[in-house]
Amino acid sequence: MYYLDDPLATRPLRLGEFSPWVNLELADKLFFGEEIPKNPVLMTATMGGQVTDFLWTTFMPLLCVSNRVVTLLQEHHVTGWATYSVEVHDRKKNFLPGYHGFAVTGAMCNRDRSRCRVITKPAPTPTGRPYEMYKGLYFDETQWDGSDIFLVYYYCIITTEKVQRIFKKHKITNARMLPLADVEYPIEVDKVEPY
Repeated sequence: MYYLDDPLATRPLRLGEFSPWVNLELADKLFFGEEIPKNPVLMTATMGGQVTDFLWTTFMPLLCVSNRVVTLLQEHHVTGWATYSVEVHDRKKNFLPGYHGFAVTGAMCNRDRSRCRVITKPAPTPTGRPYEMYKGLYFDETQWDGSDIFLVYYYCIITTEKVQRIFKKHKITNARMLPLADVEYPIEVDKVEPY
């Protein structure tokens, strides 16, 4: 399985202005496919300039995907996702057609950190200190509903190999897909997430 993530590239558009009625509670409901907005969610780019298949935002968990992504997911009968209506604009406020808000409707599974390795990373600066990270993103498989796209608590989007192959074959842009064994994340996650 694979972790679908923001590659944090600087060239692609990054959406940073949103409809004033969108708050974190609604953003969560949109991302989890629990609510369909009556009106399109307005999203405007504040960074970058390149149009890509995935448009990430400064307001996680909002995320947009192109018509191409939606068509591929439909054609290959990929499960665990939905869309909602958005109106996307570039940095010059020009309308960009062909985008959809992306929701993950597959199960949300808890992390299983008992299977992770703890690794020590070198100090990022000469005066800094080494720090610890978990290596490997594992989850409680008994909570997985079998969807091709699902979540590991809270916003980690996980896909099956089927989705990874589709995206790779069709060269989907601005999406990083890491094998779960290669994912690294801060050990401080223990302070904010259930074990």
